[in-house]
Amino acid sequence: MLGHRFVLLIEGPVPPGRYEIRIWQGAWWPWRRPYLRVPIRGRTVDEARERALAVLHHHVGLDRFRRMVEDVARRLAPGAAVELGEDARDVVIRLSGSHTLAVPLAVARDAVLDHSTPVERLRGLVAAHLEAYVRARG
Repeated sequence: MLGHRFVLLIEGPVPPGRYEIRIWQGAWWPWRRPYLRVPIRGRTVDEARERALAVLHHHVGLDRFRRMVEDVARRLAPGAAVELGEDARDVVIRLSGSHTLAVPLAVARDAVLDHSTPVERLRGLVAAHLEAYVRARG
């Protein structure tokens, strides 16, 4: 998924008759730590797998977006820490540390999580907003 390899470990049925999937990043055993801390559960193996893939799609999309925002912030606000938050509609970007944003940037979750959205379009949106609203602290 997006150039990353993941291994899904399926266990079950576990009480109360559910299947659990743990997700690990990488292709080689032993893995250092799970990609997600909690298992994804379903009533059947297929249901658990579908849920796990949906959750994985979400997390990989947010991770891809976060890395892109951090790259833009390193250039436009050196020393700033990127903070991502999300609600049902938007992914919200704030900066802390050496810089802040006078106005946080809210980007539609659908655009962030849609892997067909061109990264350069999102990068341009983030860069334009940071250029307009980034402020150095103190």
